[in-house]
Amino acid sequence: MDIEEAVTGVRLRNFDLNLLIPLHALLMERSVTRAAERMLIGQPAMSASLSRLRHVFNDPLLVRIGRRMELTPLAESLLPELDDLLAGLRSLLGTGAHFEPASDHRVFTIVASDYVIAVLLRPLIRELGVDTPNVRIRIVSLGPDMVDQLRRNRFDLLIWPPGLPFEELSAFPNMTLFTDEFVAVVDEHHPEVGSELPTAQLSALPYIRVGGPSVTVIDAYLDERSVHRQVAVTTESFLSGAILVPGTRLVLIMQRRLFEQFGRAIGLRAARLEPGYPPLIEAMYWHPGHTIDPSHRWLRERVQRLAANL
Repeated sequence: MDIEEAVTGVRLRNFDLNLLIPLHALLMERSVTRAAERMLIGQPAMSASLSRLRHVFNDPLLVRIGRRMELTPLAESLLPELDDLLAGLRSLLGTGAHFEPASDHRVFTIVASDYVIAVLLRPLIRELGVDTPNVRIRIVSLGPDMVDQLRRNRFDLLIWPPGLPFEELSAFPNMTLFTDEFVAVVDEHHPEVGSELPTAQLSALPYIRVGGPSVTVIDAYLDERSVHRQVAVTTESFLSGAILVPGTRLVLIMQRRLFEQFGRAIGLRAARLEPGYPPLIEAMYWHPGHTIDPSHRWLRERVQRLAANL
């Protein structure tokens, strides 16, 4: 069933088109609270919208199953139609909008890890400084509330690996940017580690665990396989972990691109990991309200182009 068929019974002319946006938020978030946060309105207002929508469609749309809210079959069938409809409306409303990066003033806020800052944002800022002097970048560290902040439209881009915790990110527009591989990093004179670090040897060495808003890709992989690590140090970033390695027996598993930028300069060397370790994938996420904004689209295209050339 499509949107038009679903509202035929109440006559399209009597349907409040303002309900389309909260309908989309509810179907994407599957939560009144999160949908309200996404639209920057109060929960009572979103609850009222859901009540009206249930009356319009003569269907509960969201039902509680155990501790979770799930979409009804009708709601599931409406979602792709609604996506297409809203994309068309955004395209229509965006016609004629303009952004001139060489002269317009704009501040973009990007949430990213130290790794992404070093590998992707540093060259981006260098590029922008040449031909867009009025465009500024504000970088914010990752935090446990970053998905909530994205829902509230508090920043422009979040760059984060898909597949890690925060499943609700899949409800936001996103684009894969680039991949990298992991390597084991040790002191350049480490007497026990050769050109490759077997997993069994990894278990025997003092290990640096990188924390942050969630478990890292590499620790998730090792945890799933019950690989023991002798965690000697826990730190919040790969860069700070790398600084701790020189002159010790410590081992850190980090991204190859980050090692190539800084590792050798501070006395480190890299060892290959055994086959089977997952790659790192980085993607950018944004609030749906930014999708057709000309300045935001320009930023995403610049980030995407730069990432493609890494």
